[in-house]
Amino acid sequence: MESTADRLRRFREAKGIDSGAELARLAGVPEATYRAYESGRRPLTARAARELAVPLGITWQMLLFGKEAGDAGIAINTPEEAAAVLGQRVRRKATPPRPPTSYTGPVGAEVISMGGDNWALLPVYDARASAGPGQEIDREAVVYRIAFREEWVRTVTTAPLDQLAVISVDGDSMEPTLRTGDTVLVDFRQNQPGDKDGIYVIRTGNGLQVKRVQVELGRPPRLSVLSDNPAYQPQRGLSAEDVHVIGRVIWLGRQVGA
Repeated sequence: MESTADRLRRFREAKGIDSGAELARLAGVPEATYRAYESGRRPLTARAARELAVPLGITWQMLLFGKEAGDAGIAINTPEEAAAVLGQRVRRKATPPRPPTSYTGPVGAEVISMGGDNWALLPVYDARASAGPGQEIDREAVVYRIAFREEWVRTVTTAPLDQLAVISVDGDSMEPTLRTGDTVLVDFRQNQPGDKDGIYVIRTGNGLQVKRVQVELGRPPRLSVLSDNPAYQPQRGLSAEDVHVIGRVIWLGRQVGA
C-alpha cells in the first residue's frame, strides 16, 4: 500500500516541482517539516495536507488518503497514527472477548470525528481469507485500518463496531461471487450458522477460508462447506469440531474494474 510520504513525493513530481524545498516554499511550510513529511519520519496532518494540496492542485483528501472521501474505504495505518494524521481525538472502545476459536479476534474499534461525520476505524488483518486452500494465520496482525462512515455502517449492520473487521480474499473457489483482492467485512458475532445459510470466514486446520456454509438437518446437525466455483467439490457432513466459524461476511468491497 502506498504510504502518505510516497504519495506526497509522487504528486510533487507529477506537478513538475523539482524539490521538496520548492513545494515547501509554495505551501508556506517550513522546509525541515516538509522533509520530515516526505521522508515518512513525521505523519502528515490534515492541516498540512490542506496547505500542500493547494500548489499541488489536488484535494487534501486525495493527498492524505489517496482518494476522495466517500462513505467507506479510506485506508489509515495504526490508530495512533490515525489520530496524528487526522488531528482528531480517537475515542476508544473496549476490546471484546476473542471469538471461540484460536483465531485472533477483533482488537477494538476507534471512532473519530472529521468534517462533522463520525468515522469508524475498522481493523484490516494481513491474513487473507482464502477462497481456495487455507492460508496460514500464525503471523496475522492488524496492518492498517479502513475508515467507514459510522452512519453508512449502520445501513449494513447493527453489530457493535468492535465486533467488525476487514479481511482480504485470496483464491478462485468462490468466483464469481468473490475474487482475489476483494475485501470482506466480517461480523464476529455471527459465528453460529444455525439455520442461517450464508458466506462465512471459517478456520480449518491452520488456515482461514471464506466459504458458503449450510446446515444439514440431523442430530447433531452437520455442516456443508460449499464453493460457488463448480470446479471445487463441496465438503459435507462436517462437525462443529471440523469447522470453526469465525464470522459472517456481511459486505463485499471490490476495486473498480477488477
